[in-house]
Amino acid sequence: MSGGAVMTEAPARHLPVMAGEVVSLLGSAPGHVLVDLTVGAGGHAEAFLRATAPTGMVIACDRDARALAIARERLAPFGSRARLMHGDWLECLHALATERASADAVLLDLGASSMQLDDPVRGFSLRHDANLDMRMDERGGMTAADFLNRASEADLAAALRDEGGEPAAARIARAIVERRGSRPLRTTGDLRTLVEAALGRKGGKIHPATRTFQAVRRVVNREGEQLAAALPRAFALLAPRGRLAVISFHSGEDGFVKQWMVGVAAGGGARLLTKRAVKPTAEECRRNRRSRSARLRAIEKANGGGA
Repeated sequence: MSGGAVMTEAPARHLPVMAGEVVSLLGSAPGHVLVDLTVGAGGHAEAFLRATAPTGMVIACDRDARALAIARERLAPFGSRARLMHGDWLECLHALATERASADAVLLDLGASSMQLDDPVRGFSLRHDANLDMRMDERGGMTAADFLNRASEADLAAALRDEGGEPAAARIARAIVERRGSRPLRTTGDLRTLVEAALGRKGGKIHPATRTFQAVRRVVNREGEQLAAALPRAFALLAPRGRLAVISFHSGEDGFVKQWMVGVAAGGGARLLTKRAVKPTAEECRRNRRSRSARLRAIEKANGGGA
């Protein structure tokens, strides 16, 4: 992990998206066990522990060591009812499968957290000038700068199109290759300015570099690959009648989750708990603007436990 102070003020300001709806859909009986695969600041985990008192438990996982430190502090009052694990979804699911663990509920909260976006040194946000990092797990691996300065023009264009939905993907990819021929991209300001110049604009309701930043973040953290592999493994971890809930902030991810859940239900392995995605209320969107794009879906595993 790279250096930098942990933002201990984050739990006070972080608002877990649709916390009440998540707890309701997951079921919250005393003694139930939740595996929260993206615990973040611990808001959903805390709500579940309160709802399942006095014997409910949470296994809280996150690949981001900084987030895990904040969650550890937030969940400390619950003592042994909260267990924390450092790792990405697949690492945590593999460890739990090896232990032959079983869960009554599993939660996947996708995308970057508010803490990551608001931290000026992590490189997730185009609002802050920082090194092009964007790694959720700072223990190693490819950074955003590595990807932008090494990937082929074709791979850059495909990533911007497929992971960010950027209609001008080819134009931006060409600009990246031309720029790095003389000077590598090193900071978020470099990338923001390049996209503004390539698209010929700076303003608008959505900044022109938003889709590019999203696409690069998703590639660096292998978000699509992780989701595709994690869904069936998380479902396998569930006890009969256990429930899996997923919060998405990206239309492509929500579509993938919907298709996967519908397929499992059609095969008789589960029951859909959300025929349509649950959206945050107008009041929640007013309090937390970032919740506006959130979509929540859930399924319940069949009694027989089959997939």
